[in-house]
Amino acid sequence: MSAHEQYDVIVIGAGVAGLGAAALLAKDHGQKVLVLERAPFIGGRTLSYVGKGDKVHADGIEMDARAFRKSLAYAHCSLGKTTPDIKTIFEKGLLDGRTFEAGGHGLFWGERGRIGHLMEHLGTSHELPLNKGLGFVKWDGEGKPTTAYQVEKGKPYPWMSPDGYQATMKQLYSMGTSTFEDMARVMNMSLQDWLEKREMDPEAYDYIKVLAASQTAQAEPAMTPAGDFLGYMAIAGKIRMNLMSGSVATAAEPGCIAIPQGFEKVVLEHGGMVCRDTPVREVLIENGEIKGVRIKSEDNDYEQYRTILADRVICTIPPKYIFSVLPREAFPAEWVELLTKEFWGAGLLTGWAGTNRSLWKDIGIEDSSFIYMPGVIRDEGYIGAVDMVMGDFSAWNGGNSKRGPKDKHEFFFSTALTDEEMRNPARVNRIIELCETWARNTFKDWDDALEFLIWTPSPEAYGMWRPIGEDRPDVTSPWVKGLYFAGDQYGKRLWGGGVDGAALSAVMCVDKMMNKNQEEEIFPDYHRGIPELAD
Repeated sequence: MSAHEQYDVIVIGAGVAGLGAAALLAKDHGQKVLVLERAPFIGGRTLSYVGKGDKVHADGIEMDARAFRKSLAYAHCSLGKTTPDIKTIFEKGLLDGRTFEAGGHGLFWGERGRIGHLMEHLGTSHELPLNKGLGFVKWDGEGKPTTAYQVEKGKPYPWMSPDGYQATMKQLYSMGTSTFEDMARVMNMSLQDWLEKREMDPEAYDYIKVLAASQTAQAEPAMTPAGDFLGYMAIAGKIRMNLMSGSVATAAEPGCIAIPQGFEKVVLEHGGMVCRDTPVREVLIENGEIKGVRIKSEDNDYEQYRTILADRVICTIPPKYIFSVLPREAFPAEWVELLTKEFWGAGLLTGWAGTNRSLWKDIGIEDSSFIYMPGVIRDEGYIGAVDMVMGDFSAWNGGNSKRGPKDKHEFFFSTALTDEEMRNPARVNRIIELCETWARNTFKDWDDALEFLIWTPSPEAYGMWRPIGEDRPDVTSPWVKGLYFAGDQYGKRLWGGGVDGAALSAVMCVDKMMNKNQEEEIFPDYHRGIPELAD
């Protein structure tokens, strides 16, 4: 890049939304695009690794244990407890041949989700192996034996009473037939209020709350927007996928990072540029209009700032942190206050274990299943009940998920916590110890089968969420001409989050910028944004 070089669009951040938007602009609209990424690798929260010998690799960068620990921060993640210690895990090459993510990632609907449709439109692809089957572990109290069930299609849930099961099916059917207009009407209502208005059976309430936590990474219904959860439930019937047939995916080697890597190739093939290790210091705004960005130059002796010109900028930094590059004085004070003080992180605490054999069949659950174990902690001061989801990625896609050596298996724990809870070591460690004790008591040779276990607290794994009653920031700024936003929590019509939310937001952003409607071209109706209702 030369000083004062001019681009049509500058994108800040090389995650799914940033590179997705950049690829659309370059390929479909002939725009000269520059993507600037502060990290030494692309991917954002989809950062993933492949073990090679006593190192791991991510986006072409080789890392030892120390570099790996440091890299997690770029994915809004950190290293928690490990068994054995992380230095030993690396020195013994225990990660060799294994693919794993920075924190927890769940890709709803796999290649038939929003991200699959966007990849298809852009001419990229990556294998996203699905679960098959639903398991349920009934928690009866700490230190007590648990009971495991394999859910069978068309049969009552054995842990429920007949009345509770019928009430649950009735509510699931009702949610499954919801319309986008129904979703739009309750987008600013909490799931708690929505459930209470329906006077729901307690067993149905408990089960639906667990579903909501696994799909929105929000354990407390009072903090969960009802419309976002309803979207996931309404899709199931239209897309003809569910947890028993398979509806949650992981990513084959090299993991979820393959998605933005595919988008980057499209950008480069169509004349764009992607720069790693290039943090934006300031977005330049004059008289309410975008003028470009200022970055830190690395090709002179004085580390002077360099100006890159463009009259349109897409910012993909999460809402809470956008004022690290945007001048606060360019926006209403109350909006700045809302984003910086009231938006909160939907986090995931994930434990990823490598085992030398499959374990789930020991307790009667098919190892390709997605598994719920709700209510492991209640009434201990957590914002919501602690509900665990578990599984074995290596067994997905018929045991051919392409994430590790053929004779090795994975075992994961994951639970939703708020960002505040995730930054409390006592709360995090309480859950870790509870899960590890349960595993040791449930699988009698757990210690022999376990090769390693890595816990990663991720305070913002599922993005920065708005408080109930507030809209998401839209994809275009009403205060600064030429400023756009993309990411899994940008877009007034957006619902959902994570990778699928980022895919839809990227398309919405480009549509606004180019005055097009690719949303209808790329996505089937059930993957599009909610309608804008008349007042």
